[in-house]
Amino acid sequence: MSACAALRAGITRPAPLDFQVASRDDLAVEAVMGHPLTGVSDGFSGLGLHVHLASLALRDLLHYGKLDATDTGFWRDTALWVCTSLPRIEEEADGEALQRLLESRLCSALVHRVGLAIPPDQQRFMPRGHTSVLGGVAEAFEALSHGRVRRALVVGVDSLVGEEELQWFAFHRRLKTPEQAVGLMPGEASAALLLESEGEARRRQAVSSGLVSAVEVLEPSLDSQDVPPGLSLARVIEATMAQASRIHTVYGDLNGEEWKARQWGSALVRLSSRPPFQAMRQSWPAISLGDTGAASGAIQLALACRTFLRNPSSGDTALVWSQSDSGAVASALVHRAQANTPV
Repeated sequence: MSACAALRAGITRPAPLDFQVASRDDLAVEAVMGHPLTGVSDGFSGLGLHVHLASLALRDLLHYGKLDATDTGFWRDTALWVCTSLPRIEEEADGEALQRLLESRLCSALVHRVGLAIPPDQQRFMPRGHTSVLGGVAEAFEALSHGRVRRALVVGVDSLVGEEELQWFAFHRRLKTPEQAVGLMPGEASAALLLESEGEARRRQAVSSGLVSAVEVLEPSLDSQDVPPGLSLARVIEATMAQASRIHTVYGDLNGEEWKARQWGSALVRLSSRPPFQAMRQSWPAISLGDTGAASGAIQLALACRTFLRNPSSGDTALVWSQSDSGAVASALVHRAQANTPV
């Protein structure tokens, strides 16, 4: 979990990407800065990149959780959600072709690569961008509460640093560049979470990193354009923290873009008078990792739980929120688990 340690320390190591933009006088070009996984994702693209990054996250989870990939019975009782974004490609036909490929093969290829016996009918593909992971957690909650599965794997994987992705962001003027200070720094990442009920975790004597007590997702409606900035985000956060008396830390996916900052600022004005939001800390992982797209929700949940484990003074309750380009918003409430106690 060195990545979480680096995030807590605020370490950031941006690097120039293989993508250049013209300077103001058009006499020179400068490289866009981002956060590529140098030495990890080099040479991969499309389906291969998604499978490669997601498999690394799953193997890290297996190691950290001391889980046996060959335990057929364990994985047959597990459902999988693979969360990513819609392709960011200007050519519509190419984007649709990649989307069909990911939808038909990503889950099965990932399960095959890692060697997990998760049945095909328990594999879900969720291309909802930044809210994908929290959406997967919400669906996993429902499946667990109805006893359809014993546990759930939720994997977030995304890359914003490929040439086609960078061209798409540049075309839409969303990149942070020397000529545009307000914009995102692209990143890429994957992260995996294992979810199960408290009873099931106790049965197998697992030690929890954190407890997710509530998760809410709000999809955009036909009249979303008429909703004041931040109102949808404020509503979904209010629903999530209905039972919370205090929020110690908020983890969100602010990425340097003005529209997201405006949404969060407007939501915060609506929420700041409420007792749970007084004297809270705020954490933005994109400062260190860049915008990690659909992986951001899993990173924020993992960071909240690891902070509980590594920093006893960090408080007992954290809020995680995400907002997709589509206008969908989601949030989750996470609590510290009792130290060294199976849950």
